[in-house]
Order: sequence, then C-alpha cells, then structure tokens
Amino acid sequence: MKLKKTLQAIALCCGLAGVGSVNASVMLFDDAGDVSSILYSATYQGATLSATVQFTLNSLTATQAVFGVQISNDSTGPGNNRLTSFGIDIVSPTLISAVSNGGWGASRNVNFPSFNSVDLCLWDGNNCSGGGNQGVGEGMTESFTLTLGTSGNFLTNGLEFTSPYSVKFQSVGSGGGSLEFAGCIVGTAGCGSQVPEPASLALVGLGLLGAGLARRRKA
Repeated sequence: MKLKKTLQAIALCCGLAGVGSVNASVMLFDDAGDVSSILYSATYQGATLSATVQFTLNSLTATQAVFGVQISNDSTGPGNNRLTSFGIDIVSPTLISAVSNGGWGASRNVNFPSFNSVDLCLWDGNNCSGGGNQGVGEGMTESFTLTLGTSGNFLTNGLEFTSPYSVKFQSVGSGGGSLEFAGCIVGTAGCGSQVPEPASLALVGLGLLGAGLARRRKA
C-alpha cells in the first residue's frame, strides 16, 4: 500500500512538472480571422522535439466552425521524430461532428495515449493512437482544413479549446520509440521554456518525495 502511494506521488509530481501548470488554459475563437497556436517542446533520447500547430478560424456560424490548421515540425536530433497526432482535451460547446482533409483524420471523444479521453483528436496515421509511417517529419510543414459542428451555438460565447493540449511523436530519438506530452499556448507566460526529459522529471519527483519523507521523520 505504501509503495502504491509512493508511485502515485511520483506520477503526480512528474505530471505537474511536465505540463507546467495545473491551471487549465483556453483558446477562444469568436470571430473569423482569429489565430492561436500551440507549442510542443521536449527533449528525449538525444532529440529536441519542437513543433507548432496553428489554428486560423476561417468562418463561424451558429452550428459550424471552419479552421485552417498548419503544423510545423522543427525537431532535430537522432530519429525521424514524426508528429503523428495531437488532441484538445475539452471543446466547448460540445461537438457533434469533426471532419478534416489533406490526409488528416479527425475523431471525437477518443482515447489519447497517456491522456485518457479527449474531445477532439487530429491524426495522420492509423488512428489517434498513431501507428503507420505517417505524420509530419523533421523540417516539414503540413496544412489542412478542419470543420467542426455543434448542436449548441458557437456564436453565443465563441468556440473554446481547453488544455491539456496533447501530442504524440513517433520514431523519437536514439531509441526510436514514441512520446506523448502536453503543449502550451504560444504567447502565454512560460510557454517556450525547455521541458526536461521524462527521466529527469522522475528524478525530480523522487527528490521531492524524499524531502517530504525526511521532514515527516523529523516531525
């Protein structure tokens, strides 16, 4: 039981460090021409992962929103470091449809690896979980159109994307594995700071946990 609580404490600490903040961040789109971008940044197995996803609201009606989406992968280092999928945790108002083109798929209410269920996932591969040899490779840029539908009203309070903003990279670094982590909104405080490798986050978690246990023994 003690071991289980210890592992849970480490996971919580690492999760908070990876995301950078426990507070949800929101992208609001309420007028044609609105633009907002997500930055994904991490280091893993010798690779520096860096990519941006830009959403441009092309048109908005009560029941339909049409976006131009551009993905730029500026990652470097060993591995192919392909960006294969990304997700929005909460979309408001609730979506009833999501359609994309340009080789990208769109799924609603699906599981995103390491993040559980997300309201919206965009993917280039077998599905939201990745697979295949698709995705945006290093130094590549891809664009597509995303059309979202709701039974509510986008015009009442606009369309909101709420964090965490998940991403999946495949063929990463020297090990060639996959990595999922959260991004941040470009232009917000702290966005763009280098994110440590997952192994480093684990060490930080163990250090903080050990310090807490030591204080308890002294008390």
